[in-house]
Amino acid sequence: MLKRRIEAAQGIIPCDLVLKHCRIVDVYTQSIREGDIAVIDGVLAGIGGSYEGRRVVDAGGRYAAPGLIDSHIHIESSYVSPEEFGRLVVPLGTTTIIADPHEIANVCGLAGLKYMAEAAEQTVLDIQFMAPSCVPATSFDHSGAVIGAEELARALQDSYILGVGEFMNYPGVAAAQDDVLDKLAAAHEAGKIVDGHSPGLHGGGLQAYAAAGIRTDHECSTAEEALERISLGMYVLLRNGSACRDLPNLIGAVTPQNLRRFLLCSDDLHLKTIFSKGHLNEHLRLCVRHGISPEGAVTMATLNAAECYGLSDRGALAPGKRANGPTSSCLMICRSFPFGRPLLPARKLRPKGRIFRLLRRLTPVLSVTLCIWPVFLPTSCAWPCARRRSIR
Repeated sequence: MLKRRIEAAQGIIPCDLVLKHCRIVDVYTQSIREGDIAVIDGVLAGIGGSYEGRRVVDAGGRYAAPGLIDSHIHIESSYVSPEEFGRLVVPLGTTTIIADPHEIANVCGLAGLKYMAEAAEQTVLDIQFMAPSCVPATSFDHSGAVIGAEELARALQDSYILGVGEFMNYPGVAAAQDDVLDKLAAAHEAGKIVDGHSPGLHGGGLQAYAAAGIRTDHECSTAEEALERISLGMYVLLRNGSACRDLPNLIGAVTPQNLRRFLLCSDDLHLKTIFSKGHLNEHLRLCVRHGISPEGAVTMATLNAAECYGLSDRGALAPGKRANGPTSSCLMICRSFPFGRPLLPARKLRPKGRIFRLLRRLTPVLSVTLCIWPVFLPTSCAWPCARRRSIR
């Protein structure tokens, strides 16, 4: 396969699929360039040149961008299963989420985490799970389960666990409590990332928090808090969900110099919010509205997240990135940038006519994770079929 990929990248052999005449959103250079996208054996072989393939689809100058990544979310807050959540957000351009199932784990323990992982196999949305770090959430909670350092270490051995979820006990980190240190040590020994949660923490306490190896924080409420964390080498997640909407308050901290340290997340997202505003496509609209370039906004929702969480097979459209399967870099094709209407609205995805024939040509190679929706969906089209029929 590697030899075929190398030969296809040089045009020696034809690719399996070529998308011709694309406007490619390049998150590495914050620019847009024109060219073809070539795929062979489920991997992107060439980007930007002129390629030939066994199957050729003319994109007609439409924009191609990486699939969006939500860097922190609790699926349980949506009150639907992982499968149904995937049906809701994939049509909006989201292809990967970093999920922390601490709500179900607070009640069911590791059995709840296992259920979420098994359910996630039934959706094309790629759900990467973090093992909950604080179960119960506080020492005086009695929700039904307890996950100590030993249980956490056992969970971290599972391949579907990406890291440790938001470490809410930041006072315990600063105080170097034994049970807290044991959990952090388990994460470091397993080579897994640790997400943060440190509202209002600053100065020496924040220095200690970062020194403990905690990489991210989604609890900033001011630009000053965000910049302090960035200066300590942490990633800051710009949150905009149903419960907390910090992104507008924090976006002023983003500059061309530090943009690569910011990610986008929802945290808690209710169905009403998805139906009325969308998902990460709404985050991107807000970023652009507050002065971030469209290319920069997409970078925060794709490449930055992929690099932060070690997802090296996605986050950009580049040779070697995956182009199919549930762990793809995923393409999104849209008519205009940044506020284009969907090329294929969800209500039109029916097995007939021109649209279905186009999908049938694409999916044998790119699988169902090829998202033919725009990066920025207008609010009026956030969920085209929401007012017409219930989700089945």
